[in-house]
Amino acid sequence: MTNPGIAKKIAASADHAVERVCPRCGAPILTAWAGRTAALHVTADAEPIDLAAEIQARLEGRLTWRLITSSLGVRRIVWREPLAVPHSKHPVVRDHRCPPQPVQEDLL
Repeated sequence: MTNPGIAKKIAASADHAVERVCPRCGAPILTAWAGRTAALHVTADAEPIDLAAEIQARLEGRLTWRLITSSLGVRRIVWREPLAVPHSKHPVVRDHRCPPQPVQEDLL
């Protein structure tokens, strides 16, 4: 018999991508711990981007990540090497940024 408390802790510490909703703007996002040595908590847009959007994201100083899906359907977010050749097998996602709120737009 599996201890539900232990199973919950294991699931929380796993590096698989979890679909969520951004608490600020309501957009669909993916969250995960990327990497195992110097782990970063990643919050990325759930929608994959194409090469043109990836280049634009880099020009804006945003981070891009590979969304890797295993043969069992487990998705992981891993570092996207900036100099790597685009790989069509694994989609690329970018870090999530909430759109400006209407009040912020008026102030800018």
